[in-house]
Amino acid sequence: MVHKRTERWQRYLLLAATMLCLAAIVVVARRAYRTPTPQMLQLADGTEVYYLSDTRIEPAASYPKAREIKIDGEAFVRATGTGQPLVIRTRLLVLKISGSSALRVTARSSEPGQEADVLYGRVEATKAYPSTQNEPDLLLAGQEVMVNETIDLQEKETADVPALQAWSSALMASVAKPAVSPRVRLRD
Repeated sequence: MVHKRTERWQRYLLLAATMLCLAAIVVVARRAYRTPTPQMLQLADGTEVYYLSDTRIEPAASYPKAREIKIDGEAFVRATGTGQPLVIRTRLLVLKISGSSALRVTARSSEPGQEADVLYGRVEATKAYPSTQNEPDLLLAGQEVMVNETIDLQEKETADVPALQAWSSALMASVAKPAVSPRVRLRD
């Protein structure tokens, strides 16, 4: 009789463990296959950042006093032309924006390469990591910079402006409503 009770409890425990494992698998699968949603963050100085919910945007705690944003992912930034430059930091790039500008930043920290494409304005790009070759590139409308840490290369190219305009227009049009808080770390 005692042996049958032990066997029954073991079956219940095995069933409960199996159910917990299945529930964990379902949660992980839902997060992995969730479609990122378009978002917009309007900062205190009027700068707008459009991104998908799988991108992390982190304005400086004292923004706009310190006009600095960290980006991990992909975003379209429309910076206002205030007196102080806007600095965008990624794992591999430091982008210093002077005046009114718009640019796409593709900077996933898990990838060895990152880039910035300028739609309009003026952007100075430098490597964010120690390098013996760290000359800044000045980017104007229709130009892009690509950086690859693995081969320690930063290269200025011509951007695909029609594709950039189409991508940014589609992203901005798909945003539901803006989040208005410059001090929160955003990530879905």
